[in-house]
Amino acid sequence: MLSYRLVTTMEELESYKSTWSEILEREKNNNPFIEFEWVSTWWTTLGVNDNVEIYIVEHEGMAVAFFPFVRSNRFGGIHHFSFIGQGFATYMEVIAVKQWKEPSIEYLLKELSRKYERFILELHGLLESKNTSQILEKYAIEHRVPHSIFRAVTPYIDFHSIKLEDFLHKYRKKFKSIQRREKKLKALGYVTFQAVHRERIAGMFDLFERRWQKKIDKSRFTEQQTRRFFECLTKEKCNALRVEVDSLQFEGYWIGFTIDICCRDRNFCQAMGHDPDFNMFGPGRLIERENMLKAHASNYRFYDFGSGYEPYKFEWYTHIDFSRRFVMSTKGKRERILRLIMILRDRLKGQLTNNHQLVKLKRDRLGELRYFLKNARLKDWFHSFKKGINRLIAVHIFDIYVSEKDQGQNSSSFNEMFIQDVMAYRGRANYFSNYQKGYRIFRNSTKEIAFLRHDQLIYEEKIGFTHKLPSDVSYIKENNCQLSDIVAKVQEEGRAVCISVHWYEGKRRRKLVQLGFKKVERIKIFQLFNKKKVYRKENNWLKYLQSQGKNIDHLWQLVLLPMFT
Repeated sequence: MLSYRLVTTMEELESYKSTWSEILEREKNNNPFIEFEWVSTWWTTLGVNDNVEIYIVEHEGMAVAFFPFVRSNRFGGIHHFSFIGQGFATYMEVIAVKQWKEPSIEYLLKELSRKYERFILELHGLLESKNTSQILEKYAIEHRVPHSIFRAVTPYIDFHSIKLEDFLHKYRKKFKSIQRREKKLKALGYVTFQAVHRERIAGMFDLFERRWQKKIDKSRFTEQQTRRFFECLTKEKCNALRVEVDSLQFEGYWIGFTIDICCRDRNFCQAMGHDPDFNMFGPGRLIERENMLKAHASNYRFYDFGSGYEPYKFEWYTHIDFSRRFVMSTKGKRERILRLIMILRDRLKGQLTNNHQLVKLKRDRLGELRYFLKNARLKDWFHSFKKGINRLIAVHIFDIYVSEKDQGQNSSSFNEMFIQDVMAYRGRANYFSNYQKGYRIFRNSTKEIAFLRHDQLIYEEKIGFTHKLPSDVSYIKENNCQLSDIVAKVQEEGRAVCISVHWYEGKRRRKLVQLGFKKVERIKIFQLFNKKKVYRKENNWLKYLQSQGKNIDHLWQLVLLPMFT
C-alpha cells in the first residue's frame, strides 16, 4: 500500500538525507543535480523564495521515491508543478528505488489529480537513457491526458568506448591547432593548468564577468545568489558529489577557468570561460583540451557537455543522449490554453537556439552594440563610423621606405618590453595582439612605448596587408619625435629599417628623406565590399640593374644593394 508525505521545509527533509542518498548509491546515480547535497544547497540559496514541495512516496512507512517539485499558481487558479533547479539543473529525475519508480509515478499523478482540479506538470531535464520520461508518456497515453514532449540533444564523451590514443588520433587536427597556439603562448611566458582551492574561486566569477562584458549573458552566473550557491556547493563534503574548479594561468594571471560538477563516473562541465584579451591564443580551446584530459586521467567514464546545440560540443563528442521536457495538464480549457502557450514558447525557443548564427547575432553582436552605446565616447563614434565606411568601400595608398645609410651611434636608451611587463596595462589586448603577430615592443627612458618592431613581415593590420621582409630588414611602427634614434638603435644590429607611409603624410615623408630613407615601392589597395585588389608599382631601376646582369631576388635589394655590398 502506497502513501505520500509532503515536505515543505529543509529541516523536515534533513531527516530523509540518509534514505535519499542510499537510494542514489544503490541505483549508481551519476546525475549530480539530484544528489542530496546539490538539492539542499540550491534550496537554501537559489530556491529560498520558491514554494518547494518534496513529495515522498512511502511503502509500508518506508520512503521509496522522492519528487522534488516547485509549485506555483498560474492564471485562473491553475497549479503549476515543475522540478526544482529550473535554469540551473541541466538534468533532473525522480529519486526512486528502481522497482518502485513506475508505481510511485502513477500513484502520485493520480493523487495530484484528486487533490487539484486544474494543474500543469512541466518537468525538464529528463534523460531518454533513463526511463522516467517513458513512464510519464505511457501514463499520459493510457489515461488520455493532454501532453507534449520537447527534446534537446546532449552530447558527451564515453571514455570506455574509445581508447585515449584513438581519441587523440581521431581529433589530431584539432589538437595540432591547439598545440600551435599553445606553443606561441608558452614562447611568451609560463602557462599552467591547475586546481583552484575553494577559498579562491572569486577569480572565476571575475573572469566570467570580463568574458561576458560585451555579450548578452542569460546564465545569471555572476549574480550574488549564484555566487553564494557555488561557494556553498564547493564546501560540501560528499563522496558521490564533488565540485572541481580549475584555472588556466599565464604568469600567475587567470586567463581561463572551468567548473565541473562530478558525480561518481560522470564529469559534468558546468561552465567555462576565458579572458577575451587572450582570444588570439585560443585559451578556450586550450582549457577544453586540458579539462577533457584531466577527466580521463581522473578515471571518469563520461565527460558531459550538457544539453544544447553549441557547435563546440559536437567537435569532441563520441555519443549523444537526449533530454526531454515533459508537459502534461488536466483536460480543462484554461489548462489547454496555458499548455498551448507553453508549447508555442518552447518551439519558438527551440528554433532560435538551434540557429547558431542567430544566437551569435543576439549574444555577440547585440551585446557589443549595447556595450558600445553605453560606454562610447565621441572619438569611438567617429572610429566606428569610419570603420563601417571602410568595410563597404575603401582606397588605401601607401609607400614603403627603407633606410639607405648608417645613422651613426645610438645615443638613446630603448628597452624591450616583454608580455609580463604589460599584464597590468589598460588596453593590454592590443599589446597581446602585437606579441601574437610577432612584434617586439620597445619603450624609452620615460617608460613610454617608443616603437614596435617586426623582423619578418610588414604588417598593415587595418587594411589586411602583409608582406615578407628580406632577412636583414626590420619593419617598425614608430613615434615620429624619436625616429632618428630608433633607426640608429635598429641599425646597431646591422639591419636596415623599413617604414610604411600613407600618401597624405607629406611631412612624415619629407622627414624620412632627410634621414636617408628611400622609397622602394608604392602599394595601392582598392576594396569594394568583400573584394580587394592590390596594385604594386615597381621601381624603374629594376630593368636597368637586370640589364647589367644583377640578380635581384627581392625588389628592395635595389636600395639595399649599395648598403651591404
